[in-house]
Amino acid sequence: PLSVESTTEPDWRPDYIYVLAAGFDIGDSPAEDSSGLETTRRVNRAVALWREHPTATLVMAGIQPGTESLRNPDQQGQLMQDQAERMGVPAASIIIDAVSTNTNGHAKVAHDQDFLAPDTPLAIVTSDFHLRRAHREFSRFFGNLRMVGSDPDITDDTFGDVSLRSFWPQVDALRDSTTYLREYAALALSDLRN
Repeated sequence: PLSVESTTEPDWRPDYIYVLAAGFDIGDSPAEDSSGLETTRRVNRAVALWREHPTATLVMAGIQPGTESLRNPDQQGQLMQDQAERMGVPAASIIIDAVSTNTNGHAKVAHDQDFLAPDTPLAIVTSDFHLRRAHREFSRFFGNLRMVGSDPDITDDTFGDVSLRSFWPQVDALRDSTTYLREYAALALSDLRN
């Protein structure tokens, strides 16, 4: 399975909560840009975790490849920071990584930071489908990790939404299948690359 969320022991506390970026939508101007759904969910979950551990620092990790000529490198991180601040996280508790462009890069940039050691307690927040690969990349450099999924809990288990339409292919289901296939391919490439 792709989802491998960690069990967090009651006495474990992260020093840093890494929020892995998942892209943003470009508007007509930087002020009109907005975080994508996965990025929004990841920041929401990271802020909830930060509320449990308010001494931790949030690290908004990543830039969106292909936007270099359109936006400043920190645009993705700035959108994430703005969202976290609206939810009550002070700016002093947020760092933006405006260097890394992918999961492998997030881990390598984290490894290069002077403020992190291999045993620093880190929480990595990402989408459930991305947990396994993120864990693989970060565990190359860090040993005190906890992986936290950002997908919302599904609470409706009544099958009240099942109808004839449920048996026809849906765009969302096809998109999810493509995402999962891409993630398995990325796991294989991760092993080849490292």
